[in-house]
Amino acid sequence: MVDRKKRAQELIKYHSYASGAFGLIPVPGADVAAVSVAQLNLIHKLAKLYEIEFAQERTRAIVGALMGGVMPGALSSSVLGSAVKAVPFIGTALGVAVMPALSLAATQALGRVFAQHFETGGTLLDFDVEAMREHFRKEFEAARNDAKDESGEAPAAAPQMEEQPAQKAG
Repeated sequence: MVDRKKRAQELIKYHSYASGAFGLIPVPGADVAAVSVAQLNLIHKLAKLYEIEFAQERTRAIVGALMGGVMPGALSSSVLGSAVKAVPFIGTALGVAVMPALSLAATQALGRVFAQHFETGGTLLDFDVEAMREHFRKEFEAARNDAKDESGEAPAAAPQMEEQPAQKAG
């Protein structure tokens, strides 16, 4: 169903951008919590779109196992990016440089993996983390590469809701 696939892509895009924006929250830990809520909300909406029963605790366990097994370096960067915000001035700047891009990429990869799983008739009960881990890793790397601008640097500003990446001023 083309309309359903298009709607899934719109949900993934919206929640990915929201996660990137949440990465800008200057309070350590609050950014990670907000991104986690956005990711769970995305999966909940995808499940609803595909008429799959949603179980929050099951979903949290899947997401934790999927992300923890694939991107421990990125996760540690994400947690470090959040924690470093506690350092006055420079910490906030460093956190802002790391968190938005990682948050956006992780959310986009999760959305793509779950949408594909649901599209093929899968449910949360038959989600095989081990089988999906490599697919998630590839989606995460692709999303991280997409988040880079022409200069090869991760964007430090909140992602825009436009089709084309926002250009840096100056």
